This record gives sequence, C-alpha cells and structure tokens, in this order.
Amino acid sequence: MKVEEVVLPGVGRKFTITTRSGDRLVIVVHHSGKRELQYFEAGEEDEPTVALDLTDEEARELGAILAGVLFHPEAVGDTRSKLGAKVIEWVKVLPGSRLAGKRVGDLPLPEGAHILAVDRPGEPLLPNPGPEVVLEVGDTLVVAGSREAVEALKRSF
Repeated sequence: MKVEEVVLPGVGRKFTITTRSGDRLVIVVHHSGKRELQYFEAGEEDEPTVALDLTDEEARELGAILAGVLFHPEAVGDTRSKLGAKVIEWVKVLPGSRLAGKRVGDLPLPEGAHILAVDRPGEPLLPNPGPEVVLEVGDTLVVAGSREAVEALKRSF
C-alpha cells in the first residue's frame, strides 16, 4: 500500500492511498472536519466509482471500525506475527484516578501508545477522541501500542 499526502492551502489535506491491486482511495480532510472520500478502481483516473461525504463524527466512527476498535477479528496466519508485540488494552477511569477531569491531549502518552477510543457509559463510543475530550469517572479508554508503551502508560495513571 502506498500513501501520499498533500497540503491543500485553505482547505486541509488530501491523502491518496493506492492498494496493491491498483485501486485508489482519495480522502480530503477539510479544516472544518468534513471528509470527502473518493474510490477509483484500478485503471480509472478521471472519475471516481464512488464518492462519499462524511462528517467528523462519521469519519471517526469509520476509522474505529477499520482500526478494529469496535470488532477485533481473530488474528490468523501471518497477521498473528505482525500483532505479536502489539496489544490493545481497556483502562477504566476509577474514582480517585488521576485521569478523571484530564483532557485527552494532556495525557502523558509514551512513544508508541495511542488512545483509540473512549467508551463512556450511556453514550455512543467515541472513536479517536480529540485532545479536547475531558475524561470522566466510569470512562473506559481503549489503548493500543507496543506492550512496553501500553504498560508504561498504565503505570503513569
């Protein structure tokens, strides 16, 4: 897979993803949060086969699905070796936790650790939470990365 990124002045960024089969997915991320997705079949250069506009929330939900946050398929074959040193953990924000009241952007994330989602009771899953999201008691963080980075992150809480 090949990924190209281009800055679009006054608009945002354009990402072009070319798959092994030659198909292309063009994603334009606007400063407003709007996303445009265009799918081009291999050999088609001019007109996309499919075009789709997504809100910021819809794009985050789609990203969570693709990242395996909502459903984690069972690893088989050589996928298992790629996942070997990586982990996904769920970290609950308990009463008295230093996490409660902190913004996601202020968390001390070690190199290689990522917050994939925040699961807040009674609310829809918040995939790929922005830095402005304030954590509450009862939230569950979905954290991924190398085992060492995730363990270091858990120790810092």
